[in-house]
Amino acid sequence: MVERRTYGLRPITPEIMENQQRIADLFAKEKVILKPINIKEAMLTSEQYAAITPETISQK
Repeated sequence: MVERRTYGLRPITPEIMENQQRIADLFAKEKVILKPINIKEAMLTSEQYAAITPETISQK
Protein backbone atom coordinates (compact mmCIF):
# COMPACT_ATOMS: atom_id res chain seq x y z
CA MET A 1 0.00 0.00 0.00
CA VAL A 2 2.80 2.43 0.86
CA GLU A 3 4.45 1.81 -2.50
CA ARG A 4 1.24 2.72 -4.35
CA ARG A 5 0.78 5.98 -2.44
CA THR A 6 1.90 9.17 -4.12
CA TYR A 7 3.34 11.96 -2.04
CA GLY A 8 3.80 15.59 -2.85
CA LEU A 9 2.90 19.14 -2.01
CA ARG A 10 -0.51 20.59 -2.60
CA PRO A 11 -2.13 23.88 -1.68
CA ILE A 12 -4.00 24.11 1.61
CA THR A 13 -7.53 24.97 0.54
CA PRO A 14 -10.46 26.08 2.69
CA GLU A 15 -11.94 22.58 2.19
CA ILE A 16 -8.80 20.94 3.56
CA MET A 17 -8.85 23.27 6.56
CA GLU A 18 -12.54 22.47 7.20
CA ASN A 19 -11.78 18.75 7.13
CA GLN A 20 -8.84 19.23 9.48
CA GLN A 21 -11.09 21.21 11.86
CA ARG A 22 -13.68 18.41 11.87
CA ILE A 23 -10.94 15.92 12.77
CA ALA A 24 -9.59 18.19 15.51
CA ASP A 25 -13.10 18.65 16.91
CA LEU A 26 -13.65 14.88 16.97
CA PHE A 27 -10.27 14.31 18.64
CA ALA A 28 -11.15 16.85 21.34
CA LYS A 29 -14.59 15.30 21.85
CA GLU A 30 -13.07 11.82 22.18
CA LYS A 31 -10.30 13.16 24.44
CA VAL A 32 -7.55 12.15 22.01
CA ILE A 33 -6.25 15.70 22.43
CA LEU A 34 -6.47 17.59 25.72
CA LYS A 35 -8.43 20.62 24.54
CA PRO A 36 -10.17 21.92 21.41
CA ILE A 37 -8.00 23.77 18.91
CA ASN A 38 -8.73 26.24 16.15
CA ILE A 39 -7.00 24.94 13.03
CA LYS A 40 -6.83 28.42 11.46
CA GLU A 41 -4.80 29.64 14.43
CA ALA A 42 -2.46 26.65 14.20
CA MET A 43 -1.69 26.96 10.47
CA LEU A 44 1.36 28.68 9.06
CA THR A 45 0.92 31.30 6.37
CA SER A 46 1.97 30.56 2.79
CA GLU A 47 5.05 32.71 3.35
CA GLN A 48 5.98 30.79 6.51
CA TYR A 49 5.62 27.45 4.71
CA ALA A 50 7.74 28.72 1.81
CA ALA A 51 10.45 29.85 4.23
CA ILE A 52 10.81 26.37 5.75
CA THR A 53 10.37 24.29 2.59
CA PRO A 54 13.70 22.90 1.34
CA GLU A 55 14.64 24.02 -2.17
CA THR A 56 14.79 20.37 -3.27
CA ILE A 57 11.02 20.09 -2.89
CA SER A 58 9.99 23.71 -3.32
CA GLN A 59 7.39 24.39 -5.99
CA LYS A 60 8.08 28.11 -6.27
